[in-house]
Amino acid sequence: MKTHRRLCVFLSLSSLLSLLSFLAGCHRSDPPLDLSAGARTRQTRIFMMSHAGVSGRRAGCGGSAKAVQVELPVAAPALRGSLEALLAAGDRYESAGLYNSLANSPLRIERVERTGTTARIYLSGYLELGGECDGTNVLTQLTETAVQFRDLDKAEFFLDGKPLRKLLSESKISLPSLPAAGGEAGREGPGE
Repeated sequence: MKTHRRLCVFLSLSSLLSLLSFLAGCHRSDPPLDLSAGARTRQTRIFMMSHAGVSGRRAGCGGSAKAVQVELPVAAPALRGSLEALLAAGDRYESAGLYNSLANSPLRIERVERTGTTARIYLSGYLELGGECDGTNVLTQLTETAVQFRDLDKAEFFLDGKPLRKLLSESKISLPSLPAAGGEAGREGPGE
């Protein structure tokens, strides 16, 4: 009887630990890279949108940001290299069920400024949005790609010198409330 009881307790604890481990793995979003934003690298991540099962940071229309590992053509500062890879990705990940809301927008990085844990990224070009969710998705993809580094908590994006968040809200595209106004988004991210 004691052996049977011990076996039941052991199986119950084992099952509980397995379940907790499984749930923790399912809930975890993509961990931050162990890189600083200025570190030179060839390996980094960009964030695409997924509508098949929410697994990352939630965004517009029920989608979520999903990390994709990329190799840069040459070693570059991690933040700038990641953002340039995102802007150049086009629709190359579409066959994997991922959507790039920036695919048709010819954007270039003019400059990146850092103050503490905040990055200000100045873009030029124009946005070509494909639908009502793309405004939020653009902010999500840019923000997640920028704040993935251990020394960044916040990213502010500007298009032709104007806060991107404000431009998107003025374009009559429905955007959820973001934690900070004026093109800013922190690690808590859009759509939360």
